[in-house]
Amino acid sequence: MRLLSLGKGATPVGLDIGSSTFRIAQLKASAEKPILVSYSSTKAPKGLIDEGEITDVDGVAKVLASLWRTAKVTDKRVIVGVANQKVIVRVIEMPAMTETELRSAIKYQVSDYIPIPVEEAILDFQILSEHVNDRLERMMDVLLVAARKDMVENVVAAIERAGLRPVTVDASSLAFARAVTSEKPKSFIGGEAGAEEVTAMINIGSALSDIVVVEDSTPRFTRVSSIGGNTFTEAIANHLGVTFEKAEDLKIKIGLPSQNGKGKLAGVGPDVSEHVEAVHDVLEREMVKFMAEVRRSLDYYLAQASKVESIGKIVVTGGGAKLKNFQSYLKESLKIEVEFGRPLQNVQVSNNLHRAGVEDEEFSLAICIGLAARGLER
Repeated sequence: MRLLSLGKGATPVGLDIGSSTFRIAQLKASAEKPILVSYSSTKAPKGLIDEGEITDVDGVAKVLASLWRTAKVTDKRVIVGVANQKVIVRVIEMPAMTETELRSAIKYQVSDYIPIPVEEAILDFQILSEHVNDRLERMMDVLLVAARKDMVENVVAAIERAGLRPVTVDASSLAFARAVTSEKPKSFIGGEAGAEEVTAMINIGSALSDIVVVEDSTPRFTRVSSIGGNTFTEAIANHLGVTFEKAEDLKIKIGLPSQNGKGKLAGVGPDVSEHVEAVHDVLEREMVKFMAEVRRSLDYYLAQASKVESIGKIVVTGGGAKLKNFQSYLKESLKIEVEFGRPLQNVQVSNNLHRAGVEDEEFSLAICIGLAARGLER
């Protein structure tokens, strides 16, 4: 098994182990768009995942085994995503060399680039391009992925204890961006030449958010934020003194205020309308914090980029992106065009699947579809 692989490989089942929901997707290659032939999800009990890391290996294994039985998926090969502070994705500059030479040298070259001791990390890479620097030296840009061994070993152990076979561990940030980037889910590597187009992509999960900057189909920057959809819900629960479930219901029904002013919310009962102003205030405060993280991330990327001066657009996906007025609020505040990332536009949904049910969850499908697309023939 090759961990953190960025190259081609068999595409079995894409597995997204989220903080509150586990999702699996299976794609079939097609002359047109890939076909989504299987999709299933299940809620995960609290305490199994903490900030993107598995804390209960046996508990996760039991949920995965049950999910496979319920979904009736026969293929036990898995491509799984990881997203937490122990996964690092960076573009680094190194002297030009062959891929074989780089694989032998990489562990001696990256200690200055990753906040993980090399002996405690799993490393993988992809050569992006070559160029000549100011001293006329041949250099190359390398996409480096590093992850702590103990974190990855827990993921692998949970999958294997469920009776499954992990084929590849991929960075979830690359997977979700892969799913919403192009007409056909594909690798970022080796994109077509052309004018540089810079897009920021944000996947807002329940506990974490992934921020990725893609430049001409190549990821140049990734960051994991600890702010997710549950952050907004918990803030409402704490402010109003209600349960998490009640706060989630209020968040969904009320959402952020419209750009035309707060006003009254139409079509809700008195049990909701009495909380509109308070929920608006809480969500706005949390949104300001979230946007500050996004802005810092994009500013950092722009400060490091030599050929890019601005972000062309922002693509948002993930369950948290369904928050009412989220798109318009982000666009108005950041002054950047914002659009929703819709992974189902890049695949065909099999007739065997309940289309309406899949479409209802579209914003939450980007990671598992991107993982399943990881090994398709390109």
